[in-house]
Amino acid sequence: MKKTIVYGSGSVLSYAEFGDQVGYPILVQHGLIASIDDSTLFNRLLRANLRVICIARPGYGESSPYVLRSYAEWADLAGRIIEALRLAEFDVLGMSSGAPFSYAIGYRFPEKVHHVYILSGIPALYDEKVLELWPYPSLKDKSVADLQPLARELFFSGLTEADLQNSDIRDSMMNDCFGVAQDLRLRFKDWGFSLADVRAKVFMRHSKSDEPFQAAVRTAELFPDCQLELTETGPHFSPETLDDFIEKTILKYTREGK
Repeated sequence: MKKTIVYGSGSVLSYAEFGDQVGYPILVQHGLIASIDDSTLFNRLLRANLRVICIARPGYGESSPYVLRSYAEWADLAGRIIEALRLAEFDVLGMSSGAPFSYAIGYRFPEKVHHVYILSGIPALYDEKVLELWPYPSLKDKSVADLQPLARELFFSGLTEADLQNSDIRDSMMNDCFGVAQDLRLRFKDWGFSLADVRAKVFMRHSKSDEPFQAAVRTAELFPDCQLELTETGPHFSPETLDDFIEKTILKYTREGK
């Protein structure tokens, strides 16, 4: 079920809930091109009677475009939903570009977050050693408005009508690709916190064929408590790899308890 909350001067944050309303909560932080409507990605969690809560970041889907100063500010926004749903404890699942947003929530709510699960996460590009491993241009000095044309060109040029009907594409293109542009910008800024201050147990999975995987290795080293699984091959993301990660890692530790 999709819902919204209002914050600031009428801005809206959209989220969707699936599964058992009294089940243990998993707060999902989506990737760069994504929609919170796609509950089928989490069927294995739903069959395990867990409560899945997906938040659409500013500019995605029905969430208003709102310029974040840092990932730490995102945790404050997400906290409005955490408070509204009265979540006393939960885990966080982040995919790809959703990784830093997940870490921010773990940092902001150490007494509530037990585990942070990351699949193919964007590395800690605020760290100079990680940034040295990153083979792509830094966008640190760009604004969201600067990056909106780049987002359109990189991810949404030449799409077919069928592509445009896909909820992942549709919701990511909302507000002239604001959400995607903001994601591209934030990863190079001061995150507003250090991974050394994230107290939750972090589980990361990354493929060695998903370059630069060395940046994931360095990122894992920055946490007080992180378990990194490196697979020899595999895509950056697919429904199948997410399902396998859910089965072999998330459900394993959920069943074993906190």
